[in-house]
Amino acid sequence: MTDRRTRRWPSPEEADIRYPGGQVRLGNTIMSLVIVLIALAVGALLLDAVKGDLPLLVRLGAGFCVGLTLFGLVGFFLALIFGLNVFSLTLSMILLAAPLFMPRNDARWKRLGADGRALFRSIIARPSLALCLAVASVALVAVVSRAIYVRDGAVFTGDVHNLGDLPFHMAIVSSFVHGENFPPEHPELAGARLTYPFLLDFNAAQIVRSGASIPTAFLLQNSLLVLALLALLIHFARRITGSEKAAFFAPWLVLLNGGFGFMGVLADARGSGRGILALLTRLPRDYTMQPEGPLRWGNSLMTLFIPQRTLLLGLPLALLALALLHEACAEKNAERRRRLMIGAGAAAGLLPLVHMHSFAVVVISAACLTLLFPRFRDWLAFFAASGSIAAPQLLFLFLGSSMRARSFVEWHVGWDRGTMNPFVFWLLNTGLFIPLLAVALLWRGRRPIVSGASLRFVAPFALFFVVPNLLRLSPWIWDNIKFLFFFWVATAPLVAALLARLWRPGQRIFVGALFFVLVASGALDATRVLTRAAEQRVFDARSLAFAAMLRNVTPPRALVLHVPTYNHPVLLSGRRSLLGYPGHIPSQGLDAGNRESEIGRVYAGAHDASELIARHEIDFIVVGPGERSALRVNDAFLANFPLVGETGGYQLHRVAGN
Repeated sequence: MTDRRTRRWPSPEEADIRYPGGQVRLGNTIMSLVIVLIALAVGALLLDAVKGDLPLLVRLGAGFCVGLTLFGLVGFFLALIFGLNVFSLTLSMILLAAPLFMPRNDARWKRLGADGRALFRSIIARPSLALCLAVASVALVAVVSRAIYVRDGAVFTGDVHNLGDLPFHMAIVSSFVHGENFPPEHPELAGARLTYPFLLDFNAAQIVRSGASIPTAFLLQNSLLVLALLALLIHFARRITGSEKAAFFAPWLVLLNGGFGFMGVLADARGSGRGILALLTRLPRDYTMQPEGPLRWGNSLMTLFIPQRTLLLGLPLALLALALLHEACAEKNAERRRRLMIGAGAAAGLLPLVHMHSFAVVVISAACLTLLFPRFRDWLAFFAASGSIAAPQLLFLFLGSSMRARSFVEWHVGWDRGTMNPFVFWLLNTGLFIPLLAVALLWRGRRPIVSGASLRFVAPFALFFVVPNLLRLSPWIWDNIKFLFFFWVATAPLVAALLARLWRPGQRIFVGALFFVLVASGALDATRVLTRAAEQRVFDARSLAFAAMLRNVTPPRALVLHVPTYNHPVLLSGRRSLLGYPGHIPSQGLDAGNRESEIGRVYAGAHDASELIARHEIDFIVVGPGERSALRVNDAFLANFPLVGETGGYQLHRVAGN
C-alpha cells in the first residue's frame, strides 16, 4: 500500500485524464483503427459468402457490425482465460483476421470492383440525393458524438437522457480494463452477475486496452455504427417495399421519430420573447419526451440509441437477419434459400450478448413466419444456425443469474399513458404515423402500396405493439418501448412507401408537409443536442483525479463503499461497488436488498456499522462531497480506518486487515 506521507497525489489540474478523458496518441489511434478495419473486412468477407450481391455500402455497414461482434465474442472468450491484456487482444486480432489470408478469390475482387464502380455511377447519376445523404450522415455522426465528450478536464454528455446511462456503461468498460472483471460482475452491485448485454462495452474495453480513451472508443463505435444503421435501414426498407424513394424516406421516420410535441415550440418562442429562430439556438426542453407525460414515446436517437447504446449494434444485426429472412421467403431456388436462412440465423445468433431484446424480436418473428411462409426444412436451418451460436451466450448470461424473472411480466394495460385516453395518447406521441400506416395497409387497387408477401412478413410485428400495451414486460414500464420500437421500425417502410407513392408533381408540397409533421419533433430534439442546449456535466475534474488515485492505491478487485449515486468516481476506477445507482438495479431485474440503508448506517457509525463492514467484506470507504451531502457522516467513527489518500475533496479510508 502506498504511504500517503511519501506520495504527492495529483491535483485535478495535474491528473492524467487520458482515461477516461483526453490525450490522443497517434500509435494508440492507429491500433484502434486497425481493429476497426479488421472487423469491417472480415465481416464483409463473411457476408459475401452468404449473399454476394449486397450493395457495397450495405455490405460494409453490415460487415462492420458482424466483424465487431465476432471480435468481441472471440476476445471475451480469451479474456476469460488470460484476462484483457496485450496477449489476448493480439491473439483476438490474429484469430479474427485469419479469413483474410484465405486463397485469393478473383471473382470476389472483380465483384468488389464492379460494386465500387456501380456506387460511383449512382452518385454521378443522382448527385443531389447523394449530397443529401452525405449531409444527413454527417449530422447523424455529429449527434451521436455528443454522447460523451471532454471539455476543461470534465466529462459531459449532450443528451439529458444519457445522464444516468453513460456512467453505467463507463463503469462496465472500466471494470473490464482496470478491474479484472472476468467473469463479469455487476459494476453497481457487488456479488451479482452482470446479465446486462455487455458485448459492445467489452469491445469498447478492447479499444481502450489498445491505448484509446473511453470517449475515443465510444466516439469510434457510435459514429461507425450509426452509419451502418443508416445503411441497413435503407436496405431493409428497399427489401420490404421495392421502392428506392421509400428507402430514402424510411430511415428518417425511425431516427427522427416523434409526435405532435413540436407544436409547443410556438408557445415556447412566445414565452421566451426571442422568436423561433433565436429559440432554435437554445431550445429549452425536449419535444418528444416529458418526465411526467403526456409525451412518453421519445425520439429514438435521444432515448434509445445514445443512452441504451447496445441498440446501436443490436438493431443493425437484427435488420440484417430480417432482410435476409425476407429475401429467403421470396427465393425460389432451394439452395440459395437455405444459404440465406443460415446467414439470417447466424446474424440472429450473434445477438444475445449484444442486445437481448433484438434477439427476442427476431426469434419470435421468425417463429411466427414459419406459419406464414411454411417451408419447415428451411426454418429448421435458420433455428439450427441461430441456436448453435446463441445457446452458449444465453447459458452464460442466465446460468446462476441473480435476476428475478417474476419481476418482468404482469398485466399492465396501456403502456405508459397513465390515465390518458389511449387513442389521444398514441396520436399525441406518434403524430400522423399510425393514421398513415392504416392508409398504407388499406390502400387497394391495381397497385397496392406494399405487396401481399411483404405485408405477411411484417404482420408478426403487430405483436410488438399489442402485447406491450397489455403487459408489463420489464420491471420499469417505460422499458416496454424496447419492444414497441421494433413495431415502429418494421412498419416505417410501409408509411415511407405511402409517401413515395404520393410523391408526384402537384402533390409534393403536401407530401413534404406530411414528412415534416412526422419528423419535426425528433429533429427539434436532435437540434437541441447539436447546439449543446441540453449538455450535462457527468464527471468533473476532481472526480477524474480521485478515480485515478483510487486505481493507483487499491487492488483491482477491491470492494469500495460510497454513496449510492449514478456518477460516483468509483465507477471510473474499475473497482467493485457495494451499491451504485439504486435506480439501475430493479430496472435490470436485480434486488439490492437493504444495501442502501446499510450504507447509511455505516457512514453514520451506527451500532452495527462494524458488523456490516465485515459482512460485506468492505475493503475501502470513500468520504467525498457526495457522501457528505447525501449521508450523515460520522467522522469520529471513520477515523478508526487509516486514511490512504485524498484529493479534490475526496478521502479514501482502508479497512484494517483488508
